Amino acid sequence: MSTATPSPAHWTHSGVDAPHAFTVIDFDYLELGCGLAYNATLIHPDLDAVGRIANDGSGGPTTFHPYDHTRFGHRHLDEFLARCRRDGEPLDRYPDARNNLLEAILTEADTEDLVQEMRAEGGFLVRTYIPSAARRFGARRGAPKLLSRIRALRVEREFLAGHLSSDPDLTLDDGAYLQMFSGEDWVRLLGPGPLPPEQLAARTQRAGELAAEIDRPDDYHAAVPFDDDLHLFGTPAKRFTLVGDSVGVVNDTTWCRCRRRKSVIAYERWSNGDLEGSGTIHAAVRCRALVRID
Repeated sequence: MSTATPSPAHWTHSGVDAPHAFTVIDFDYLELGCGLAYNATLIHPDLDAVGRIANDGSGGPTTFHPYDHTRFGHRHLDEFLARCRRDGEPLDRYPDARNNLLEAILTEADTEDLVQEMRAEGGFLVRTYIPSAARRFGARRGAPKLLSRIRALRVEREFLAGHLSSDPDLTLDDGAYLQMFSGEDWVRLLGPGPLPPEQLAARTQRAGELAAEIDRPDDYHAAVPFDDDLHLFGTPAKRFTLVGDSVGVVNDTTWCRCRRRKSVIAYERWSNGDLEGSGTIHAAVRCRALVRID
């Protein structure tokens, strides 16, 4: 009987596809005159603590110091590295491959801490991104910046992009653009809309049909059947929200922090024929908070 090859783990914040993920604990750092020194305990998913990741802050590489070379040492780390890819390319094809792997592990841990802070405070994460096509040694991901308020609407993100153009922490080099954390992945801050033109036209047409069919189309209406299993809440002639169930509550100013989600549902916010924002929320009535921004 053949054994299926397990699917690789995708490291969301660093773009690495690896046999599995690592975590770190006891992260400690010290600001020096020449740089930032840091170290952390590396946690293997099956072997628990296997060593320390460290950088002395002098500009040299980040290094791994195993607790037991026979259990998990440099050889094991290099074997793991040989099976990793970043942005579709073997991670070990680039210079300082081991350093890049260790830094990716730390990036995952650091950024995940920021994601948890983002969810707790109703914040919004952005960073710069240079695709691999614009660089010799693969894509470059800038340090994430946590902002104080969710930007679920595209017009808010357009205003934000203009504001961030003068932010020294988010300098856009040639070929770079801004990304946001959608709640699930890093996507372009001002990327293409989630619906193709024909679907946008169909939505607009259906809203017009409803406005002509129902009495008092300028009044608020609730749970009116729409298309694609969506329900309309609002005024079909002006502003309305499409929701994937008949509850209607959409809280896109707060991130869902539930430990378990049985299901999520889609929503779309429309105004005068324009799709202003969309995404998914936790379907549970007790929550209804944001899971992903489109």
